[in-house]
Amino acid sequence: MSYKIPREGDMLESRMIELVKNHLEISISQDVSDFDNVDCHIYSESTADGYDVYMCTNNPNQPSICEDVYYYDHDLAEAFANQIAYGDRTFYVCDSIYEDCYFDDRLLELFSEHVDEIVENDELDITLEEINYLKNEYEIEEADSTEVV
Repeated sequence: MSYKIPREGDMLESRMIELVKNHLEISISQDVSDFDNVDCHIYSESTADGYDVYMCTNNPNQPSICEDVYYYDHDLAEAFANQIAYGDRTFYVCDSIYEDCYFDDRLLELFSEHVDEIVENDELDITLEEINYLKNEYEIEEADSTEVV
């Protein structure tokens, strides 16, 4: 993982990941026992001639070769983000793929893309101190409460 050492007062990247996962209402399991109970499966397979290919599929029993199989693993984090956009909320990601393909980095990018909504989300367990930090760090302006008639 590419976690930076935070300065005092900075929000930890692990906290940002937690917030974006809660905001987007997604869960990611690396436990193979959860494989059959998720919307999307991300894992590797071997071809008949011994090459590794990577799967990102909603149907691991009948994956689409054209749509679900990736030759390069570095495409998987983006495929994961696309699955979120398509409405998937629960994921199984093979632990080695999760680490090797920088899923945490993609979650941090999603955090940046959704930070305005995260700050405004009253259902998140986010402190006033964190809200103020995010507003300052991401230059989020207060909504103007005056109406123009």
